[in-house]
Amino acid sequence: MKNKQKSIYPWWVFIATCLISIIGFGLLVNTIGLFFEPVSKSFGVGRASVSLMGTFQNAAAAITLIFAGKIMSKVNLRWLLVACFSIIALSMLSLTQAHSLVHFYIAWVIIGICQPIAITLSIPVLLGNWFNQKLGTVMGIALGLSAVGGTIFNPIIAGIITRNGWRSGYLAEGLLILIILVPTALFLQAQPNDKHLAYGEKETSQQSKIENSGFTLQQAAKMPVFYAIALAMIALQYVSGSVQHISGHIVNIGLPLTTGATVVSGLMLGAAAGKISIGYLLDRFNARIVLFFYSLFGFLGWFGQIFLNNGNLLIGAAFILGLGQGICLVALPYLIRDEFGAKDYSNILSIINMLGAFAMSISVYLDGLLFDKTGSYNFGWWINAIAFVISFIALFLTLRIQKNK
Repeated sequence: MKNKQKSIYPWWVFIATCLISIIGFGLLVNTIGLFFEPVSKSFGVGRASVSLMGTFQNAAAAITLIFAGKIMSKVNLRWLLVACFSIIALSMLSLTQAHSLVHFYIAWVIIGICQPIAITLSIPVLLGNWFNQKLGTVMGIALGLSAVGGTIFNPIIAGIITRNGWRSGYLAEGLLILIILVPTALFLQAQPNDKHLAYGEKETSQQSKIENSGFTLQQAAKMPVFYAIALAMIALQYVSGSVQHISGHIVNIGLPLTTGATVVSGLMLGAAAGKISIGYLLDRFNARIVLFFYSLFGFLGWFGQIFLNNGNLLIGAAFILGLGQGICLVALPYLIRDEFGAKDYSNILSIINMLGAFAMSISVYLDGLLFDKTGSYNFGWWINAIAFVISFIALFLTLRIQKNK
């Protein structure tokens, strides 16, 4: 029975992180835009005023990422996650009683403070703690399910809002987080122990050695690869922020909005496939080879968005550029663990993610500004294509030389 427990618990952690990805990213993060139009009409204000809640959320999340990793390394992660998911759920439920935009701004700032710990960092940190083998595969699957969650929950929440109003939409989201993610966190154990060993480890002494191996943030900051990964995160998170403008680009080149929505769906499917497949390949092949092909996917996908004007071809190009998104969301957290070890993983990941969060918030505005100045999104798309080239070169020059796995 003891051996069975040792082999099963890492897979429970894997299932738990999949739920966090599907509901946390797929529901909380990917459906916020559904509320902009109905809330705008309800309060008689412009979309810009309503969308500020998303701006405040992202700003709060970026600031929290500065110290989130340090908090996670010092506080019991189980209770920290329970508290964060509870606060997020209660904030969402409070919006069912909102009668001013200030209430929205405050609630989403609170959600933004909790989000990095509860969602952004918890998945790679938990999987990094529990999987000494197949880390890329399980991380890719867990993070890839965020796109699946978005695909599932967008029509569900949209239907609830259409039938019963936006307050019912917030009620549904708050209850799902409270009923599913809070109990999930309650039964999580952050670190392996004598009773439950990590996957791929057979002796407790070896596991302890792994947990204490690696570099601190201060040591990592003296290594060129730290700045290469940080540069890649900034460049590729900037690219991720541009995704919000793709449907606008499709309409601007003369195609209907329905085609724009389909192109975005193609990108989401590509992102899901990219996250899952890149993790699997990183476990089996040299990281430089894997990064080359996925960087090429990203470059070609944005290149296609610039020069293609056929709806079906644009959907295909979007799927290809979605594959390239796997670098930012899966490969970089994987490489941080691989290059710097487990010792200060959450703190290093937190700081690098913080830089990416600021880059994403800038790109949404800058792409809009470039469009206003030029009447086209093409200049912004060229920046995105070049970002994949620059990030690959930086990583190629600094990653440790590894034998084929």
